[in-house]
Amino acid sequence: MSVFSQYSWADSIYGVTNNAAVNGLNWSMTGVLPDSSAPNVSLQVNGLTYYYVMSKNPEDAAKVYVRNEDPVNGGYIFEEVDDWTGVPGNSIQKYFRFTPIPSEQWGDGSMEVEGNGTISDPSMIYNYRMDITEPDIICTNSFLNPLCPNFITDLYKYLSTLDTLDPDNEYYEEWLAIQESKKAVVVVEVEEIVIEEDDELEASLRTDLSMEGLIDVDQEKGRLDQIANVPLLNPYYNTVYNQGLNEYPDKHVIQDDIQLPDNNRALRQLAGDAKHYTMVRSQYDNEQ
Repeated sequence: MSVFSQYSWADSIYGVTNNAAVNGLNWSMTGVLPDSSAPNVSLQVNGLTYYYVMSKNPEDAAKVYVRNEDPVNGGYIFEEVDDWTGVPGNSIQKYFRFTPIPSEQWGDGSMEVEGNGTISDPSMIYNYRMDITEPDIICTNSFLNPLCPNFITDLYKYLSTLDTLDPDNEYYEEWLAIQESKKAVVVVEVEEIVIEEDDELEASLRTDLSMEGLIDVDQEKGRLDQIANVPLLNPYYNTVYNQGLNEYPDKHVIQDDIQLPDNNRALRQLAGDAKHYTMVRSQYDNEQ
């Protein structure tokens, strides 16, 4: 069973040319567009801008043809006609953007006048896109092609399966290093250690040897546990006060048949609040 994997990458470069009409009204595209003759390089024209100054009398009829020939299909790959009939001379500039067209279809360019008039200060600038790509790499056995993904990993896997290899092979040194690494593997046998239980030994070890056997660790632990469980402080909420409750009688005793006087200060405050509310409310009532 064969497994194929492939990948590719591409880099697009966008740019503009110099003035193709710098030397006159007719020009060749050779030297104007970048060189795309190298393998895996494609070049397309995706726009242009032209400019010129037309000199003529208003009453004269004249047209200007701006063109690029199509050497592949014949005719013109680009043609624009500017009609100057009945208008005075002036400068003109036009911009064009279109779907990229292969550079092979862009032949010689020109600006031609039909009628009475002359062109000066011509300019023609092309926009282009250059794609630089690498061909797809098909990896049936990736360890045979250094450009394949996982080349190093698959190569070492393949070499590790070989018992012998020709010393003239370019990967002999790598194979030899793999063989040496196999010899360097050492198997270490671990001896199992069995510990037998000895109750008497355990009991003797639980006696503090630094005190010459006078202190038993278990007894001391029991004493510490007893001390730890005895609370040292009585919570205040568990204390019951049985005496002294009648030593502090109430200062004022209110009887049911006694009529308490009204709080005149509070009544005056309530009356003032009611008066203030009436004054504020009257303002809103007058507005309505």
